[in-house]
Amino acid sequence: MYLTVNEKKVFASTGGKPFEKNQPVVLFLHGSGLDHTFWGLHSRFFAFRKYSVLCLDFPGHTHSDGPPLESIEEMATWVNDVIIEIQASAVSVVGHSQGCLVSMEYVSKFPELVKSVSFIASGYETPVNSFLLDAAENKPRNAIDKMMSWCFDKAGHMHQGTIPGNSMIAGGYKIMQGNVPNELFADLNACNNYKDGKKAASNIKAPCQLIIGGKDKMAPRKSTMALAETLPSSTNIEIIQESGHMVPLETPNQCRDLLKTFIFTNNPTS
Repeated sequence: MYLTVNEKKVFASTGGKPFEKNQPVVLFLHGSGLDHTFWGLHSRFFAFRKYSVLCLDFPGHTHSDGPPLESIEEMATWVNDVIIEIQASAVSVVGHSQGCLVSMEYVSKFPELVKSVSFIASGYETPVNSFLLDAAENKPRNAIDKMMSWCFDKAGHMHQGTIPGNSMIAGGYKIMQGNVPNELFADLNACNNYKDGKKAASNIKAPCQLIIGGKDKMAPRKSTMALAETLPSSTNIEIIQESGHMVPLETPNQCRDLLKTFIFTNNPTS
């Protein structure tokens, strides 16, 4: 569906069901250079279980008006503007990679409606290699090549997706190529410049879960465990050993089951 936020068009997929503001909301936030399609399987699961789902395209990405936002702080404020626009009353936030940073900042600043937060594959900071930043700005095809190589573990590189006939890497290329030359660099630069994650994470009071890919090269274990130590002591920490960085695509069933148990408990439907 399309929304108008700050006089600009915003696209969000709703998991195949009409959006109902009176139902609990599951808000999915994608990573750098990606879009709403990253959450296809998970969004449908919740939408068909009496949740209202929003998988946002960040500004400038795929179907949403640009330009892309230049900082994690701006993105968090924008997410709050979206939540106000849809008149949500109970929100579970799910973020992947860059979406985790936005989730931290959003929940720490605007906690009132948040019932739970799920972080997937991120630390509280995500410094970006200078080569990758330069490539994203000047040679985006090279940047996409590197990210697709680093993001997926063995199954992705063998084009073994969980959906028959589907290649996870080919899908990633298609989406990212639609979000250059501006959006991918803007995203990576925003991640690299974000320095308030530890403070934001330590301020979160809502129930949290952290889902980690055991073979993640983009968000290494040292980084993800530093986030785990900063979040509330009650945080559920789960490691999916066979997954790389793209946990929701590489191990969708395990990821879905973890999200399901956590969100059903902390933001139940009536």
